[in-house]
Amino acid sequence: MSVFWKYRSQKLSFLLVIFFLFSFTIDSFAQEFHFVVWGDSQFENPKIFDEIVKETELLHPDFVIHVGDMIHGYTYDINTARKQWEKFKEQISPLTVPFYPTPGNHDVTTKEIQPAYTETWGKDKLFYSFNYKNSHFIILNAFLNQDFDTIPPNELEWFKKDLENAKNAENIFISFHSPLYMNPKYDWKPIQELLKKYYVKGVFSGHYHIYDYRVENGIPYFCLNSSGNMDFTNFLAGYGHGFLYVTVNGGKVSYAFISNGKVYPPDAVKAGESRRSPVFFNSDKTIIINDPSKAPVKLETKVPVINRSNITRNYNLTWETGDYRWKFEPWGANVSVGPGQTKIIKFSISGPKGNFTRDELPKLKISSAYQSLSGTKTRSVYYFRLFNPPRTYAKFTTEKIILDGVPDEKAWQSVKGIDQLYYGYTGEPAKERTNIKVLYNNKNLYVSIVGEEPKPQKLSSVAYGDIPLVFGDDDFELYFDTNRDQTTFYRLMVNPKGTILCSNPKGLFSFKFDVKTHVGKDSWSAEFKIPFSQLNMKEPSKGETWGFNVIRHRLQSKIQQSFWSLMQYYLPYQPEYFGLLKFE
Repeated sequence: MSVFWKYRSQKLSFLLVIFFLFSFTIDSFAQEFHFVVWGDSQFENPKIFDEIVKETELLHPDFVIHVGDMIHGYTYDINTARKQWEKFKEQISPLTVPFYPTPGNHDVTTKEIQPAYTETWGKDKLFYSFNYKNSHFIILNAFLNQDFDTIPPNELEWFKKDLENAKNAENIFISFHSPLYMNPKYDWKPIQELLKKYYVKGVFSGHYHIYDYRVENGIPYFCLNSSGNMDFTNFLAGYGHGFLYVTVNGGKVSYAFISNGKVYPPDAVKAGESRRSPVFFNSDKTIIINDPSKAPVKLETKVPVINRSNITRNYNLTWETGDYRWKFEPWGANVSVGPGQTKIIKFSISGPKGNFTRDELPKLKISSAYQSLSGTKTRSVYYFRLFNPPRTYAKFTTEKIILDGVPDEKAWQSVKGIDQLYYGYTGEPAKERTNIKVLYNNKNLYVSIVGEEPKPQKLSSVAYGDIPLVFGDDDFELYFDTNRDQTTFYRLMVNPKGTILCSNPKGLFSFKFDVKTHVGKDSWSAEFKIPFSQLNMKEPSKGETWGFNVIRHRLQSKIQQSFWSLMQYYLPYQPEYFGLLKFE
């Protein structure tokens, strides 16, 4: 399929013509078929995934294989999982060809929701195989019965027998979600030796949210990501959304990766690119502004241009806006930054009074040339976006707070706090109100949360194990960016039974706090006591400000996740969009 390589930079409409003409010519001489392989989707970027579904249908392959992580999962509630599978099937409803799922960790996270997977796809689809024309396809489960990142003995024996039974197939293709061949904790060598005995022409996986292509013992291995979240997006750096288009013509197999309407050869990204490239890219950040609906914007700001690589790089800075009432001094800049260095660029910003959505506010584009391991030139791009965050206050108190889950002390009554969260996806106000208040004294931070709940008897509190998936229950979650670096943060969560999960940059359960919960007649509540020492902080001074956010999962709601300051649904790791907590 050398036509792919010649026209890899053309748009998909042109690609369709090439595919159809080329297929017609080949079909007159030999039996040929095509299939598509999708990577992780997980609802994280639904617009991107919807576009991939449409493009796939336009190409009309003979069938589609998904390498797993189709839904968000990570819950104990089977009805939640069922609704997610319904939503996923709606997403792929434009597809008019057969679809073959591979179970991913999100799909079968807990024993409680694994039945929802088999209800959706069949009891025989936990691991299975099928034939198509001259080829055999094997779908493995690297998470069978919640045994993560492995192929257990019973499945391995089945796999060996299935391979042997398919030894006369002209081509064998294998799909499993977790790329065990890249996992240093898994001994891949025995399977590698096994595959050498058969006509294996492709191994497909996902899980890492990267694109990685490598050839071992003549066998191509692909790690794919269709629409799962990434820190940055650039296919040539190993971080691109898209899908694999496979052409089988007798014993010959050709691959092309389609990303953002362009077609690439499989080796456009060299193995290891995804490990090398992150130091050449930076995450998006925000520049805090005052509420423009109350007064015109006027501020001086300093933007750090950080070069984390080991070579000198030139950066271009340009302000982008469709509303030229906004003024910037300067409008842009070019700067050279040495290895491991940072340069600060000062900007004066002025803008009109008005109601602006987050996307309507200007943003500063910072780009720099980047050359991949394959020698292809592209650019790394990230943004500093103007952002008007929600704000709340922590009030100093000398009153003793009795931690019982019921915020009934007088000190709580004197705090206004937060009384509205907003649904993920839509941004609409959540129907059931959630009230959050913050107090502090010399040693501790106190947070109370009271959430309306019409049917408290239906609250979910079943998280268990060494790493309880509290966010899979009804829960309250707190986020603190104490140093406001928009990168590192503390995360605390609790379900109605009082089961906790927490993390900070050092990992899970790496700090301590106290929390008590209470379930009432029409609400449930929690009180947190968090020592400043556990946050590596001294008592905050008056006027000090932290990044802060609150999330609530409510399983009885159609949209289960709500935020104080909106972040991407199912991805709470966006500290650049935290609100602000100011100490009074």
